[in-house]
Amino acid sequence: MADSVVSLFVFLVVTGLVAVDGVKFNCSALPPLTQPARTVRELKPQDVKVVMALGDSITAGFGMMGSHGIFVWEDFYEYRGNSFSIGGDSNAQTIATFLRFYTPDIIGSSVGNHAFEVCYDVLCPPLQYEPRKDVFNAAQSGAMITDVVKHELNYLINQVKENKDVDMENDWKLLTLLIGANDLCISCLHIIPYLSPDDYEKHLNETLTEIKKSLPRTFVNLVLMGNLSQIYELSLKSTYCKDVHRLIPIECVCAFTEGKEGEKLRKDLDVMAQEYNARTRKVAAWWAEQQYDDFAAIPQPFFSEARADDFPIDFLSSLDCFHPSLLAHQTMAKALWNNMLTPAVKKRTTFDFKEPFVCPTNTSIFYTN
Repeated sequence: MADSVVSLFVFLVVTGLVAVDGVKFNCSALPPLTQPARTVRELKPQDVKVVMALGDSITAGFGMMGSHGIFVWEDFYEYRGNSFSIGGDSNAQTIATFLRFYTPDIIGSSVGNHAFEVCYDVLCPPLQYEPRKDVFNAAQSGAMITDVVKHELNYLINQVKENKDVDMENDWKLLTLLIGANDLCISCLHIIPYLSPDDYEKHLNETLTEIKKSLPRTFVNLVLMGNLSQIYELSLKSTYCKDVHRLIPIECVCAFTEGKEGEKLRKDLDVMAQEYNARTRKVAAWWAEQQYDDFAAIPQPFFSEARADDFPIDFLSSLDCFHPSLLAHQTMAKALWNNMLTPAVKKRTTFDFKEPFVCPTNTSIFYTN
């Protein structure tokens, strides 16, 4: 027990409790648009009026502030105000706050923090959302892709429709979807029949169909999955993290099982993750072929090929050495932003902490090709 306390202390010192200054948005202001986007293929940062998000505990911001040495209830909060894609806290470094630089009155950013909201397959208690803080961040901890279709979209669509500041038909909307980690983490157990790539493709297509139907003028970021085996590899850099995963491998059993069996499971896990990504690209390609003027769904691959050597140990929350830390969320926001402003053939698939922000000019668009 004493050794575990010491290793936690060392981990917290090394990570500095992720008090981060290094991922700060530094782009210049742009003049007002003379011609707003008429189609999604012309969409510029200044055009976006509404931000939205769907996903799991990552987008909910679960545990990002880590442990403070003693496990207190607040350690298990969701810090939605700093969520990489939609957080709106005043000092946050997120896609939403980057866009606020160009559209000060942007609508939908989640703020603050609160106790975690659980939606895990059939375990989805009603009335968990806190709309005052969640706003248009519909992500729930534990969610799988089936939960996006069955639960999260209902909340999101209703909230957007009920918001009097949203011009549903005319406002351009940005929605970021990151889902699949929980599906992958139990896929090796073969206890749930609908985790196959075919099922993932089906549910993703259902999700996009509903978004297209109910949320006009939407640009969807489809964040591709990373190889979860790399979280295990990264955790080996820390005695504390190795102890945590030994004690609670159930958080991602397919990644954290040890020994020869674990090695095989991690290989299979990575194969499945890349198959999910292949299906995401397939679905996105079909939607691109439709050439809608008011809808696009774009794969964003910024961590699809990331390796453990690409990032430091403080990329992981000191709470469980699994969820992204504040530093990770800030880095993900920067990487996603750069992906959005980069043509498909040039999008990065790994993290580069030294990479500068791609700063938009008067002619920059969010690429749909």
